[in-house]
Amino acid sequence: MPRRSLSTERRRPASTSHWITNHFLHRFCNGLYFSRISVLWPERLPRTGPTIYLGLHRNGAVDGFIYHAILPRANFMISTQLRRNLVGRLFFTGIEVARDRDKGEPGTNLEALNQCMELLRRGGELFIFPEGTSTLGPRHLPFKRGAARILANYLESGSPIKVVPLGITYECPWAFRSRVEVVVGAPVATDLSDTLHPLGRLKELKCRIQSALESVAVNVESEQYQQMIHRLACVATLGTKRSYFKTLKVLERSIPEKILLDWRALRPEIEKRKLWHHQGVPLFPLGPAWLYLLALGATGPLVGLGALLNLPPLLGAWWAGKKFPDGPNVVSLWRVLVGAPLSLLWVAVMAMIAIVSGRWPWFGLYALATFSGLKLCYRLKKLTVALHNGLRYPELHPQFLAFRETVLRETVHEPGGARFRRALISVVGDQGSTESRPTVQGPDARLENRGNSP
Repeated sequence: MPRRSLSTERRRPASTSHWITNHFLHRFCNGLYFSRISVLWPERLPRTGPTIYLGLHRNGAVDGFIYHAILPRANFMISTQLRRNLVGRLFFTGIEVARDRDKGEPGTNLEALNQCMELLRRGGELFIFPEGTSTLGPRHLPFKRGAARILANYLESGSPIKVVPLGITYECPWAFRSRVEVVVGAPVATDLSDTLHPLGRLKELKCRIQSALESVAVNVESEQYQQMIHRLACVATLGTKRSYFKTLKVLERSIPEKILLDWRALRPEIEKRKLWHHQGVPLFPLGPAWLYLLALGATGPLVGLGALLNLPPLLGAWWAGKKFPDGPNVVSLWRVLVGAPLSLLWVAVMAMIAIVSGRWPWFGLYALATFSGLKLCYRLKKLTVALHNGLRYPELHPQFLAFRETVLRETVHEPGGARFRRALISVVGDQGSTESRPTVQGPDARLENRGNSP
C-alpha cells in the first residue's frame, strides 16, 4: 500500500499568504517537532476541481499544521478564537466560524458559509473539522452537521465535487520528535436519490460522512484498551516498515488470544524489574548489543551537543508544555507556539554572533549539530531504553523478542479471521452466547502503565 513522506507532497498553494504560512511556518513547525510525517494512500488526493476535505481532529491546532502542509491549496474553516491575538494571526489562517462556546458576531457564520460556497464554486479546496474540536480519547467526538449542510447546499447546483476523509494518527501526540501518519480515505459518494426530501438528503450525507471518517479513525471502547493497542502497535513497528495506523486498525475491535496469553506470561517478569520504557514499552535490542553501543556512542554526543547549543528554546518549549495546556491534546500545540518562535530567534542570535565575531565556521558547526540532533533524537531515545534494558536485564531479552514475534505474526494488516476473538475491557462474557472469551481486565488491561503520560 502506498505510503509517502510529507516532503513528497508538492502541490502549490493558492496565494502568497498561503505559501508563506504553509511552506515556511507550518513546515518549519512540523519539521522541528516531529521526526517523520507519512501519508497513507496519497493517490486518493484530488489534483484539481472543487474538493471538501473532512479531517479528524486529535491533537489541537497542530493537526491543522500537518494537514495544511500536505494540502497547501486548502482553505481551512477555523475558530474565531484562534485569531484574536498577534500570535494566533501569525500561525492560523482560514475562514473564521464561531462555535457555540466562542464569542463571535451574529453574522459571522452566515458570512463564513457564503465564503465556503464561493470558494467551492471557483473550484477551490475547503477543509472542515466536523467534530469542531479535538480529543485524544478512545473515540471521535460527535460530528456536527455543518459539513453535511455545506455539501448539501453545493450539490443543489448539480456540479460535481470530491469529498475526501482524512485521519491522523500520532505515535505519541505530546512527545517531541514523535511520528505521525495521515490517512487518506476513499472519497465519499455524493450521488443521492431524487426521491429524498431535503432533510433526508442531509441525514444521508451526514451518515456517509460519519462512515467515511470512521474508516480512517481508530475507535475503541475505553482509554484502557486504547493504551494497550498503542503499546502493541509500538511493538509491532519496531525495526519494521509497518504502518502504525494499520496495526491499530487491526487491533481496533479485537486482540488475538495468543498475544493476550503471551503478555500474561511476560507481565509478571516485567513488574519484577526496574525497566525503562519508550511509549509505555520496555524495549530491548533487536540485534547485537555491541552494535547498539556503537550507535549510542555515535549519536549520543551529537544529540547532546545539539541540545546544549539550543538549550534556551528547548527549555522554553518544555516550560510552555507544563504551564499552559488544559489537556493532553494541546501540549504539543503550546510547545510549538512557544518553541518555534524561540528557535527562530535563537538561530538569528547565533547568526548575529557569528557575523559580529567573524567566526562563520562556528555557526556552521552549530547548524550541523542542531540538524543532526533533531534527526537523531528519536532514534537515540529508543537506543538508550533498549540498551539499558538489554544490559541490565539480559535474562528477559529472549522473552521480549519472543513476545514481539507473536505480535508481528498476529497483527498482519488484514483484519478479520477466525483467530480473532473479542477482547473486552468492562464486559465479561457475551450476551446471548455461552462461549467464553478472553478479556482484558485488571492486571492484564495494560502493557505496564509507565512512561506514557504527558
